[in-house]
Amino acid sequence: MKLKALTLLSLILLLGFSSQAQKVEEKDILGTWKLVIDIENEMDEEAEDADTILEEIIIKSVSGIVSGVMENIEIYFEFKKRGNVIVTVNAYDDVDEDEGTWYINRRGYLVIEDIDDDDDKFSISAHDDEWKLIDGLLVSDEHEEDRNVYMTKVN
Repeated sequence: MKLKALTLLSLILLLGFSSQAQKVEEKDILGTWKLVIDIENEMDEEAEDADTILEEIIIKSVSGIVSGVMENIEIYFEFKKRGNVIVTVNAYDDVDEDEGTWYINRRGYLVIEDIDDDDDKFSISAHDDEWKLIDGLLVSDEHEEDRNVYMTKVN
């Protein structure tokens, strides 16, 4: 009986610690990552926080439109050595690529510098967002709890 309880406790502790953020190292992020935005969950959470029924109806109505648009957009980050990153945005088969920079801060989290492309087609404004490595995903610190915005490694 004690062995089962000890095994169960070990499993619970292991699962609890496996979801914690680990410090990012360059070797962990080099390569291509796809940005995933779970817009439906994000909108559902916003609808739950709505102050009035009208707000909730508007949010749910817009949710379908935004979700349809997001299905046609893919964003990739190719992290290279020496703090260089290439961001590729594929929106409705129109591909735009731009370069930016990244670094790992003192806390051990990834920070992507603000990226503006020359054509003004897109802009990524990081505002010192930290990306944490959790369970093999790069998770935005603003979405650490709900994991609605994260990156998954492609290669």
